[in-house]
Amino acid sequence: MPNNVTNEQPLVWAVTLGFNNAQDTIECLQSLRQSDYPNLRLLMVDNASNDNTVERVMNELSDVDVVRMSENVGFARGFNTAMTYALEHGADYVFMINNDTIVDPPLIARLVAAGRADPKAGVLTPKIYYYDHKDTVWSAGSRYRKCPPVIVIQKGKHPDRGEFDHLRDLEFVTTCALAFPRAFLEEQGLLDANFFFFSEDYDLSIRARQAGYALRFVPEARMWHKVSKSTKAGSPSPFFWFTYGRSSAIFCRKHRAFNAWMTGPAHLAYVLARMLAEGKHYGIKPFMKGWREGMKAQIKPIPKPGDAAVDRGTILRENGAVNIPPAGKRPPQE
Repeated sequence: MPNNVTNEQPLVWAVTLGFNNAQDTIECLQSLRQSDYPNLRLLMVDNASNDNTVERVMNELSDVDVVRMSENVGFARGFNTAMTYALEHGADYVFMINNDTIVDPPLIARLVAAGRADPKAGVLTPKIYYYDHKDTVWSAGSRYRKCPPVIVIQKGKHPDRGEFDHLRDLEFVTTCALAFPRAFLEEQGLLDANFFFFSEDYDLSIRARQAGYALRFVPEARMWHKVSKSTKAGSPSPFFWFTYGRSSAIFCRKHRAFNAWMTGPAHLAYVLARMLAEGKHYGIKPFMKGWREGMKAQIKPIPKPGDAAVDRGTILRENGAVNIPPAGKRPPQE
């Protein structure tokens, strides 16, 4: 499929996954519409919401393409549908973003510029702030901590003082917001659909680095995140803890050779001890149930764009074009 370039600007598809929380999805898409990048299109894949998310997007955002899934297929499969759609509609870059976020208007342009400057930058991620504390960094990438053995997000403990303000490569990234060049997705495949949610980001990070690609942090690209509204992280929900356990076990099985300490008994012991220390004893039983299921689950191969295994959904609106307002009419930046 040929590239689509307007005034030498690659075509970018920004894709988000909706599951209830209609207002969050609307706010996210509205912020993307205010991007100052001239060759941008938007897609929302709805993961079988049972609220009015689809109706509101269809009625309020006429320039957003919409695909609806018949059931909730999870985070990885839902975004795989979105990324496949974007590639089939000519994307040179795909920007995947959680629906509980808003972006700075220059974000897309800055991520694309960083990607074009280095073909080995296979995954690009912005600086992410807390939505409710707009000057405090929630994520500047993630790193592996040896003791206790766990992957930790690099956060700010105070208003941003610029300590993360340098272009650099990361050990791990979060799928809260990632941009991919087309060539990377075609070569390395999509998200691992064995994960319903959790761990698909760290799995992707290891795969990308093993293939020789950089995970590039672009600090001048900024956005704000409401943090874990869709998965209800840390809640008493048995489904949350079951899925956390199942995903952790699958990640362990896949990447033992990469780091046995990070994926072995020491890591499991640390997770369980932390749950007890934080008073989340209610999560231990469903977590261990999910762990046991994950340890025996069949692990399917990573899907490539266009594979029959990628869910398609029902296209409700296609070929929506983003209309960039004149600079003087854009709302003020956050």
